[in-house]
Amino acid sequence: MSKLDNLGNVLIRSDLNVPIKNGEITDNFRIIKSVEILESILDKSRTVTFTSHMGRPNGKDLNLSLRPVAESMSDFLGKEVCFIEEVFGEKVEEQIEKSESKIFLLENLRFEKGEIENDKDFSNQITKPFNSYIFDAFGAAHREHASVVSFGENLDSFQGPLMDKEIHELDRLLNNSESGYAVLLGGAKISDKLNLIEKLLPKVEYLMVGGGMCFTLLKALGHEIGKSLLEESFISKAEELLNSRFGKKIILPIDFGVAESLDSSVRKNVKLEDFKKNQIGVDIGPQTVSNFRTLLKKSNNIFWNGPMGIFEKEAFSYGTKEITKIISDSSAYTCIGGGDSVSAINKFSDKKNFNHISTGGGASLEYLEGKKLPGVNKYKSLII
Repeated sequence: MSKLDNLGNVLIRSDLNVPIKNGEITDNFRIIKSVEILESILDKSRTVTFTSHMGRPNGKDLNLSLRPVAESMSDFLGKEVCFIEEVFGEKVEEQIEKSESKIFLLENLRFEKGEIENDKDFSNQITKPFNSYIFDAFGAAHREHASVVSFGENLDSFQGPLMDKEIHELDRLLNNSESGYAVLLGGAKISDKLNLIEKLLPKVEYLMVGGGMCFTLLKALGHEIGKSLLEESFISKAEELLNSRFGKKIILPIDFGVAESLDSSVRKNVKLEDFKKNQIGVDIGPQTVSNFRTLLKKSNNIFWNGPMGIFEKEAFSYGTKEITKIISDSSAYTCIGGGDSVSAINKFSDKKNFNHISTGGGASLEYLEGKKLPGVNKYKSLII
């Protein structure tokens, strides 16, 4: 740990990769969390410059510009955040040196291929105007990108408080030895979470699965799943998990909301044994919600990642809405693994009803798998 009173010109790698629709930010959760650091460092810095990626641009795509983020930051802070249209170079150096503003945001890091390629010359150029570097972007910590692993080699560098918080909260789950530990996983693809399931099964009492990913597991058990999402190449791995020593901990849905087309707004509830070949599973059903509720109420620690169905459509939102309410009302320690689960909370509940909401979806899953992430604990923690 390190305590400093004078950070000079500070560069902060944040995760400001927020959802934008028609030029409007639809969820500013990551922005709010990222700017919390200003309270402790602004008076101890000459200037503070944020940098981040947005999406996966192929070159310079202004649809993925961070300009709207700078505007949102300014609105939230009640003070100007000066947007700089470049990532490095004379224009950046001049604005930081001469502007009356004290807070800046650089353009999308991924507009420059040097970021993804971890190019050392790119790192040297972007860090040139700065004295200190704070890596505070847990959502990017699983990437071997320049801002994650190389920027800090050129400056006095620290791990930020948001990173420290994420690691502390996820370690609570990763190293959990208490009874009453439940995991609820949803989302589309089981391939994204097979390693996580394998890692967590020995630690949990129950591992409940909903969403599109449950159908590959049900197919592995020989059930009819109609035209529901199926990853055939992962059926054998699903069978291994279900037949493993801990396979009985996996709790699957027993009824579903189904439709004959994803374009339909007509939902029908069916039991698993009544699934028809022309039906698509779009949600979990009321009996499954009841079963999950019973297990969640017994739990002292709950980790949830992924919706129970296509919750963006009102007709298919029942399961995700009910699960959100159940976990919201729980007296257990509740940790949410980012991504679409946060969108569901925004729609059906309030973030304050949960103990921890991760700012990094993919990173949180990889960390809980036990992987060593390039950006985690790479720098000393910052104490101001």
